[in-house]
Amino acid sequence: MGRTSLPAAEVVSGTPAMLKLPGAAARAPWRWSIQRRSLIIRLPETYQLLSWAPFGGGARRACVIINHQIAPDDRAASENPHPYLEGLVRRCKVAPATAAAMMTGADVARAGYAMARRGGLMAGAWCTAGCSNALRVGDPAARRQPRAGTINLAVAVSQPLSESAMVEAVAIAAEARVAAMYEAGIASTRTGLPATGTGTDCIVIASPARAPAHAYCGKHTVAGELIGKAAMRACARALRRCCP
Repeated sequence: MGRTSLPAAEVVSGTPAMLKLPGAAARAPWRWSIQRRSLIIRLPETYQLLSWAPFGGGARRACVIINHQIAPDDRAASENPHPYLEGLVRRCKVAPATAAAMMTGADVARAGYAMARRGGLMAGAWCTAGCSNALRVGDPAARRQPRAGTINLAVAVSQPLSESAMVEAVAIAAEARVAAMYEAGIASTRTGLPATGTGTDCIVIASPARAPAHAYCGKHTVAGELIGKAAMRACARALRRCCP
């Protein structure tokens, strides 16, 4: 029997300014904007999130994801991130129980965005990148305060994922970041070997909090393909803009 080929995924990439443009980017169910130094992603309904974000991390239900840019010398933010980000969320007129928030030293205005879709299934990814803290997994640990430089990645999927698929989506997004860094030729600041991330990266995965849900999203699935494509292209764009 011959193998049935699936239609190719539609991929759109660019910057947050693409929100103002017609076409595929505008058809995405989520909306985002940059307000002062915060990239704010507004989801169309309550989504389930999985992350290790300093505010709202772990598993939670939310409708807003925030990636906030802090100054390198902002000790209040770096030493007490949870209360700092809670105050930020409130200033953004968002209920803290409905949000997750990351922070970065990278310029959020230079974030990369990409969306991949096939039929009614879409994955959108937003990435901010700083590489002054680039490291390779397994590099020697350091006790000193890390230098500013973080790759933050948020990925939203338009259809529900099961709990196990959410975990798998985190792995797919992390692989996409590693692939983008390898292709960009970024080296560890500690060993000089090819970097796989930074010492302070964060990933947030979001999908609608309803059923039925995709049971899996590995690389053999359409969901995994779209998450990988969107995350890799968003990371690649952010790295080109911020880590030349």
